[in-house]
Amino acid sequence: MADLPEAVDRAAEERDWAALEALCDRHILAVEGELAARLLFVLSQVPNEELRARPRLMISWVTAYHAANQSDAGELRPYLRQYMELGTRLAATMDIARESSLATLVTVGTAAMIALRAQGAFTEAEDLGQRLTTRAAQLSPLPGVDAVPRPGWLAMQRGLTRSLMDDFPAAVDLYRQAYEYATVEPATTATALNASANLAMIFGHLGHPALARQWLDRMRGFASPSRRVRFLLTVGGTIAEGWDALDRYDEASLAGRLEFAGDGTRQLEVWPFVAALVSAHGLYLGDPATTLAHLGTLRLSHSPALIDQGTAARVLRRAHVELLIATGQATRALRMIKEADGQASWLTLPAARLRLLNGEYEAVRAIASRTSWHETTSRRDARQMLFLRAIAALHMGDKDEARRSLAPISRVRTPDEVLSLASLSPADREDLFRLADIPLADEAARRLAQARPVYPERVHLVELTNREQVVLAELDAGLTVAEVARKLVVSVNTVRTQMKSFYRKLGATSREDALMRAYELGVL
Repeated sequence: MADLPEAVDRAAEERDWAALEALCDRHILAVEGELAARLLFVLSQVPNEELRARPRLMISWVTAYHAANQSDAGELRPYLRQYMELGTRLAATMDIARESSLATLVTVGTAAMIALRAQGAFTEAEDLGQRLTTRAAQLSPLPGVDAVPRPGWLAMQRGLTRSLMDDFPAAVDLYRQAYEYATVEPATTATALNASANLAMIFGHLGHPALARQWLDRMRGFASPSRRVRFLLTVGGTIAEGWDALDRYDEASLAGRLEFAGDGTRQLEVWPFVAALVSAHGLYLGDPATTLAHLGTLRLSHSPALIDQGTAARVLRRAHVELLIATGQATRALRMIKEADGQASWLTLPAARLRLLNGEYEAVRAIASRTSWHETTSRRDARQMLFLRAIAALHMGDKDEARRSLAPISRVRTPDEVLSLASLSPADREDLFRLADIPLADEAARRLAQARPVYPERVHLVELTNREQVVLAELDAGLTVAEVARKLVVSVNTVRTQMKSFYRKLGATSREDALMRAYELGVL
């Protein structure tokens, strides 16, 4: 870096645009302030025909312009918007199958991938990533082909795409590839920093604290190329640190991480992971009602194309369900679970909790037996599921089953972890402590003693049969009993029988009362 200004000036003096291109490839993420302004001045001297022939210089110009003129390192939207627009235009003119420059293939191709992700076109972005990977593999062994500016950058971007698609196994594999490629040479610390931060983020999100800490340690071993890009490259690590703090119920540390990462409304690609942490903070340590309202703000802060699929859709639905349970809206929560597929692994924990709070202990045991050790169940959910299963067994008078449920808890929980215990009612928690030895560090015990109850002690679920739900919906649409019977091709008496049943379940005595209660409870 110390020799970079002179090297840039020399390339300009000699009009050696290939050398300038190579310098930009290597150092563009590191330039800021006066050096960025100097590089921008030199790039402005490149003839238009050379810029058109060297698309990497065009991308470098955009990066240098914003590095020289942008005072707020945390505000990257103008830069990213121009970067993605340019990448899309350049990729439209690039024939991947015929592109002979490996550096151009990766630099332009990944810019186009990022643009596709910003539009919510995750499948298209991954398809493009696969085509780029195939062509890169064809070019890599050929003599005379320029090297990739940042080894591992393509795998890194594909890993981010898979993260947003809710395909964590593939994401982890790609991030690991990116890390391995990037650590071959010291100049590629940006990719290594980003990959290790995002690996920590995934493991923290899924409740694997040891693996998250391992990757956080590696992340901290790399210096950021510049202050300007450090936030984007390391925010995944901040999210992982936040989950670690939440698991330990360390509210001060968590608040510090959220201050850095934001509240999920910032235009970050990893915003769903921030949103998951923010929602969990509100559920366990904050105000669930306020956090429930914040979900609406999150939805308005990002385009529908981003919030209605992949990781974002699951995070928002899961948070909504859990916050509804915490605020006593159990029937509404159950309806959301059923609409989203109650068998989905990411909703089985709130589904089991609902059944426990409703006194359906056999149902809890069945859910827990099926999902506690399923490969798609997060480790954080597995911890809580084992506790719920033990509590259900205790309520059924089966202490032996409860002890068997607690036996494997040490495999998924460490003594400093508090969250899984804090999510239980104080009475259930005490019953478990009396039943079995659950290791708890002194600091963890202090924080647990200060934890407030998260969920109601009991809920009352109103569940209608499919036919009852249909009849209720038709009545809500304004049909008479006779019209409902004709539409459903059943007798009037059958409709009246269905009505009598859901009147009883809703605690209603008239059609108007039933409809009002249905809306209050979330049945409609």
